[in-house]
Amino acid sequence: MKNPPNSGPRILVSGWVGAANIGDELIFRSLVAKLQGRGVQILVMSTNPDETQRVHGVDAVGWYDAPGVTRAVAGSDAVIFGPGGLLQDETSIWNLPAHLHRVFAAKMARTPILGLGLGVGPLGSGTSRRLVRTALRRTPITVRDQESATLAAECGLSNVTVTADLAYGLPIPSAEPADRIVASFRPFSGGGGVVPARRSDLRSLAPDDRVLAAASALEDLSRRTSLPVYLLAFEAERDALYHDLIADHMTAPVTTGVATVDTVFDEVAGSRLVVAMRYHAVVAAIMASRPAVVVGYSPKVRPAAHLLGRAGLLIANDPIAYRDIADGAALLGRDADVAVAREERRSAEIGNDVALDQFLSSL
Repeated sequence: MKNPPNSGPRILVSGWVGAANIGDELIFRSLVAKLQGRGVQILVMSTNPDETQRVHGVDAVGWYDAPGVTRAVAGSDAVIFGPGGLLQDETSIWNLPAHLHRVFAAKMARTPILGLGLGVGPLGSGTSRRLVRTALRRTPITVRDQESATLAAECGLSNVTVTADLAYGLPIPSAEPADRIVASFRPFSGGGGVVPARRSDLRSLAPDDRVLAAASALEDLSRRTSLPVYLLAFEAERDALYHDLIADHMTAPVTTGVATVDTVFDEVAGSRLVVAMRYHAVVAAIMASRPAVVVGYSPKVRPAAHLLGRAGLLIANDPIAYRDIADGAALLGRDADVAVAREERRSAEIGNDVALDQFLSSL
């Protein structure tokens, strides 16, 4: 049933929530704050409904519960598709069909849709681009960077507004800089095939060239800066094991930890320098106004890295290139440059609020 006359609209959020990826939890937290501030009743699709209800305090339906999702779409006043990097075929050929199935379901139910804070790409096939065009060609969407907007246009989408990642709408961390390097690596097997990347990243726990190169580079960086290394996992299931492998091959002072959505910004802010491989580790560095070395494991991290300007160093995800991580020592003290990028992103992120207000007023 639709909401009674005197209640706010009931919005179903179709993103990627509950999978213990801190980046996805950060952008959902920002969305929850926006919606609750506007009196919206929130229902979200989650891979772990109980945990989502505990962490975010909102109702959730199982992401894989097809009958429950169908009922949720039909019983909602609107659907928000996003936020996050949903429009890509990099991790698996199944990613786009799985996410866009919800969009088609909403259209069949004649439920209004808004795409909010989306990342677009990589889209490696013409089939993927046609699927995106078919699903979203008349849907208003906001995207988190110009690169996403360009690719959306190449797919044939025209109702696109460039804003910023929703995590930039969260409160600025208050932690003071501490004498350490925060590093966040992730395993990555390439994905894009039948087996999703998250299923194949840790097929072997034997140290590979990347693990040994990362350990060596962090050792060198630690020596050059006289700072210990703190390996911070943004996804416990995958990153923590990988970090343990790296730490096992280091003799420089190193500790490990697992971030939570409540602590991650302050943990990153408690550093002098960040080494970031995950997209939202770069976002966290910018929010904390800390310079960063960015490992370009995926095209999506490059636009975020470029925001850092002279306070950032982008290197390839290649064991040979990892030796350049130690050159990040030259970035120390450039926090003010990062603060400029942060304020620009926070201003751009307000565009998501504008789009949301326009959408809600149309319901």
